[in-house]
Amino acid sequence: MNEVIGTRGRAATMACIDDDNLLNETEKSYQKAEEDLLKYVSLQIERMEEHLLFGGSNVPSFYALNKSLMDYESVMLGLISIHQDVRVKFDIAKAKYDDFYATKFVEVKESQATLDKKSAFSSAKEIEMMVRKKYMSQLAKLRADVITYENEYNTINHIIESWKNYQFVLSTLSKNAQAEASAASVATHNPKTFDDDIVLY
Repeated sequence: MNEVIGTRGRAATMACIDDDNLLNETEKSYQKAEEDLLKYVSLQIERMEEHLLFGGSNVPSFYALNKSLMDYESVMLGLISIHQDVRVKFDIAKAKYDDFYATKFVEVKESQATLDKKSAFSSAKEIEMMVRKKYMSQLAKLRADVITYENEYNTINHIIESWKNYQFVLSTLSKNAQAEASAASVATHNPKTFDDDIVLY
């Protein structure tokens, strides 16, 4: 009797250890996804800052403004390319997760049906919990990929929106610079002196 109790105790202990290991692996998967995302966001922001015209308080020259406007489209095309690449990775990651989950759900459901009558009528929620418990580590890795690519996709969307706003800023500054240059040219060719304000009657 004591041997049976001891065996059951050891089995319960091993089960707890296995559960702890699964939780640790799951935590590592999500932690890695978070770290990878932070690196990705930092890299993309750093790349975009390299293309910004002004990073300080200095007023950009008219030449610099025009060059930035000419370079704007090539940067936008690059962003669109990255956007499409990340979108594909995001879709693939979701498909892999869904396919794996669906396969394991069916497997667990069929295994339950071969047991007793009570198990055969397990609810979808019960089967879902069994799948999540049994394949916790694999699901966590696949889910971490989905989270990573989804957030990368959202990051690129935000950067594209910001870049569109940047075009408006560039266009406004360029128009202002043109107006100032035009006014300066008029003033140079038609200098106005104090005497010009004197009206003789």
